[in-house]
Amino acid sequence: MGSVALVLNPVARGAGAARRAVEEACREAGTGLPRVLPTTPEDPGAAQARAAVDAGCSRVVVAGGDGTVREVAGVVGTRATLGIVPCGTANLAARNLGLPVRSPRAAARIAVSGAGRGVDLGRVELRHADGAVRTLSFLVVVGVGHDAQILAGLSATAKARTGWWAYVTPGLRRLGSPGLPVRVRLDDTEERAETAWSVLAVNGGRLPLGARLVPGAGALMDDGLLHLAVVRPRRARDWTSIGATGLGVRRREHPALSYRTGRSVVVDLPAPGPVQVDGDVVPDILRVCIELLPAAVRVATKTGFP
Repeated sequence: MGSVALVLNPVARGAGAARRAVEEACREAGTGLPRVLPTTPEDPGAAQARAAVDAGCSRVVVAGGDGTVREVAGVVGTRATLGIVPCGTANLAARNLGLPVRSPRAAARIAVSGAGRGVDLGRVELRHADGAVRTLSFLVVVGVGHDAQILAGLSATAKARTGWWAYVTPGLRRLGSPGLPVRVRLDDTEERAETAWSVLAVNGGRLPLGARLVPGAGALMDDGLLHLAVVRPRRARDWTSIGATGLGVRRREHPALSYRTGRSVVVDLPAPGPVQVDGDVVPDILRVCIELLPAAVRVATKTGFP
């Protein structure tokens, strides 16, 4: 086994425990101590990952939340094997990959010694109101509409104190908010006008408590498909059906939800607004262009996804 680098978000929940677990796993694997590359607000992971692969590290372990993980994954790709030790708020990438989210030691052993497998990677091009364009990678989901508005209103203090429960109360407060008139085009199909509470481009559909963004076993991170979910409730009781679908209780289609699959999607907003990319909020966006790159990153995982 070659050398190991650890891209560490030092302010993430459990960062110290994650570092110790990775160092222990490296000693067990006989690789020597990892090269530790802390992230900073100015360099949140991509620069550190680039330095690691340019230095010839065969395995790059990232310890942080979903934002740090997506930064590193977008650089590592298949140049090295990516290991993940989750220590963020929701840890959706780790959940979708079937990795331990409560045991740093178990996650570190997989991250350092687990076999790599191909995982799909998303790319999103965000066009700002001033014409500037920014391109980001993602592993789980891009959200447009109230999904992004909820995340934009969360405080770091609430997330640190209550974990993923911090999303619940702000989400409930927005259930009655009106939809946005957006235009959506999937692959080369005709553009659709939608009045949507939220538009989600999903690569990994698994959420905490067994809930899913896409019903059933849909949206696996190695299926080569981008799953487009449009949420458009017309009345309060529609949320009951939406929640039942997410929890797997309801399997029939409902007018408040629609699902399609493809490889790319374009969403045009009626006015500048926030977009969330694996939980990171980017403000003042008018157009979102998303594509899926099948098996574009090699990740150390267990034998199968949940």
